[in-house]
Amino acid sequence: MDAATITLTQECFATEELTWARFGDLTVSLFRYGSGVHAVKLANQEGHIIILPYMGQQVWKACFQGRYLNMMTMYEQPKAVDHFLDSYGCFVMHCGPLRMGCPGPEDDHPLHGKLPVAPYDEASLLIGEDEAGRYVGVTGLFDYNRAFGEKYRARPMVKLHEGSSLVDITMTIENSSHYPMELMYMCHVNFRPVEHGRIVQCVDWTKAGMEVRTAIPGHVKVSQGFRDFLAQLEENPRLTEVIKPEDEYNPEIAFFMNAAKADAGGWSHYMQVHPDGTADYIRYRPDELDHNTRWISRTDDQAGLGLALPATCDPEGYTAEKKKGNIREIPALSSVSFSVVAGSLGQEEATAMESHINQVLA
Repeated sequence: MDAATITLTQECFATEELTWARFGDLTVSLFRYGSGVHAVKLANQEGHIIILPYMGQQVWKACFQGRYLNMMTMYEQPKAVDHFLDSYGCFVMHCGPLRMGCPGPEDDHPLHGKLPVAPYDEASLLIGEDEAGRYVGVTGLFDYNRAFGEKYRARPMVKLHEGSSLVDITMTIENSSHYPMELMYMCHVNFRPVEHGRIVQCVDWTKAGMEVRTAIPGHVKVSQGFRDFLAQLEENPRLTEVIKPEDEYNPEIAFFMNAAKADAGGWSHYMQVHPDGTADYIRYRPDELDHNTRWISRTDDQAGLGLALPATCDPEGYTAEKKKGNIREIPALSSVSFSVVAGSLGQEEATAMESHINQVLA
């Protein structure tokens, strides 16, 4: 369905938060952080999200049902930086699209590629109504054009519906070159791990379903307790089904989630159920994004839980993924699109979703 589009310029953003639109119980406001980073706040009766329209179109914050969903971070506000690790802690960031993942010894690309903090050329507000009801959203354009090299346009979109605590996230990558373009993409959604949180998922808790990443970079120092825990997870990944305070996720534990199962509608579902019965939630389509990584990190400085990081390949860097045959191509003058939904569920919704996931697994 058609939506009203409001084109933004950087001059639209003041240091104080200003309301720009109201639509039912939805509001849109703009402001600029003290660091100079521009921000759009989309809010409804359930909570709000904050998007950085010119810095990767990251969803910086997400707060629903009275709690923040995004990872615990050292950064109180985003900083205008060239690498996302210098301003780390967003709820959603896009990774890729030419290179993605941890660069190996033969790689020269940055961690997770260009998109996490890409300087967007255009940003717009969306106000409309679709099959799910009224919504407000943010979209934009990052136009990458290298002479004698790749040319692409990235067009993300985030939508918040009236009365919903879920966020619709889409990304379209358009190859604007007359030649095929390699593709590596991941939607990196960072929840906050909760002590005694219980993970429910559309992947079997087996060695075949969850392959733990055992490689430890040479520059990272880890404890013997971490090494012992990693060895246990090789044999029994179900040890991570509940986030126990004594388990060591410092610096991080990652799993390659194989053979994700989908429901009749094509969606694969994942939850972190809190002790109070509410849940963090994400779903994606394996027919669009056929790889999935679980990431858990808990340190005194930061803590993040990638319940499901859906992608076109594993996050092992270009050379490794090329050898595995995981690098896709976008034909000349063509595009691909990906859809993810993430947010929170109330107690009744979480109970119903767990039943649904169990049916998918059966």
